[in-house]
Amino acid sequence: MNRYSASMGRLQQVPRLLGTLLWPPIVLFTGFVALPALIFPEGIADMLSLEGQNRRAVRPIAILAGIQTAQLFLAGFLTTKLKTALTTFAQETVFKLGYLCLALALGLGWLGSTSFLPAFVGLHVFVLLVLLAQAMANHLRLDLRGVGRTPKRKEIRQYGGALILGSGAWIILNQLDIIMVGNLMGLEHVPAFTVAAFIATVSSIPMRSSQKLLRPLISSALDRNDNLEIERLTGLSHRHLLLGCGWILTCIWVTTPQINAVLPSGFQELGWVILVIGLIKMILSSSTGSGILLAQSDHFKKMVFVKWFAVLLAIPLNFLFIPDGGLGLGLLGAALATFISIGISVLVRQVIIWHIWNRFIPEKRTLLTLTVLLLPAVLLMQWNPNWPAVSVIFLKSGLVTLWTAWAATRLNLIPEGVDFAVQKFPWLAKWV
Repeated sequence: MNRYSASMGRLQQVPRLLGTLLWPPIVLFTGFVALPALIFPEGIADMLSLEGQNRRAVRPIAILAGIQTAQLFLAGFLTTKLKTALTTFAQETVFKLGYLCLALALGLGWLGSTSFLPAFVGLHVFVLLVLLAQAMANHLRLDLRGVGRTPKRKEIRQYGGALILGSGAWIILNQLDIIMVGNLMGLEHVPAFTVAAFIATVSSIPMRSSQKLLRPLISSALDRNDNLEIERLTGLSHRHLLLGCGWILTCIWVTTPQINAVLPSGFQELGWVILVIGLIKMILSSSTGSGILLAQSDHFKKMVFVKWFAVLLAIPLNFLFIPDGGLGLGLLGAALATFISIGISVLVRQVIIWHIWNRFIPEKRTLLTLTVLLLPAVLLMQWNPNWPAVSVIFLKSGLVTLWTAWAATRLNLIPEGVDFAVQKFPWLAKWV
């Protein structure tokens, strides 16, 4: 949607663009989700091996899939209007707080198990209504006739097909390590790996919040052939996301001894696994701009090949690293296999960008940032006082935060961020 919104806007055909983009999810959802769930709910339940009360969940799950598809469509439209704040707040904060409340209510017995799924669907409906209201306020218009039989429709279909292929590869890569752990080590090891991945994924929060804004901005710069703006956006996102995600990951890493103390025994000693998965998130975050640049440009097909290359590389690496017949690294091996495959794919992506735009995103400040993050990661990891674990977690995280803020300011690691902070809070000028 972002790729074509500017060009179709100049032709006053955005409603037709939206209509063209809406038809594929409608057809796919109707043919592969809605009709089977409506006509053959028992057959779907048998195929999914559902038993007891869970067999009644087929139709609510189908409704949930339709609601989530509509959310993605509306969120995509809102990103073209650069209206991402409320969208992100509704999809991330409101939804996750609501889900947490439902889970707590279920665990405390305030909500019955049969009522949880309808309540969960209702939460999704609420988020959908928020997105719909904001989309209508931003003049959402649909023309289901689409763009007609034009070269533009063929181009949109080719781009959509490539997007589906690339997304499929990324979904496989994100789940491959868990699948391999269950297959090569046993399903009893999957929960521990899932907990480690969940903890490490916290470091990707800055990336998740910035993606929706970066995508339309870079797409607009590409449409104008504004190379200076492209360079500014990709460089800015690299610096800020590397520092932001690296700061969170450092806070997590230095507190892993204390995190072990508050976790159940079956989920302890996962520090190195958390670190490696966190490094994966940091690499992906710092290269967000370059990934969006390739995906939104006329070279989007290269991005599909890069993603599938990562999948094909990760499979043999998992077989090499995880089992006792290989290197026997277990959970750490699964994380390392994904780390290596994604690291190489990101490097290949940078080579492609250098070849096309003669630009290599990492710079001197990249090494300075990594050094700033490495110092507390090494020093504070050695300091583990015999104090309450939660208090040490807050203390170490506070020290990492103070050091990172001071070093980033003094070394000018993110000049745009410092300028913004001074504009908002002039009293900070005497400290920078």
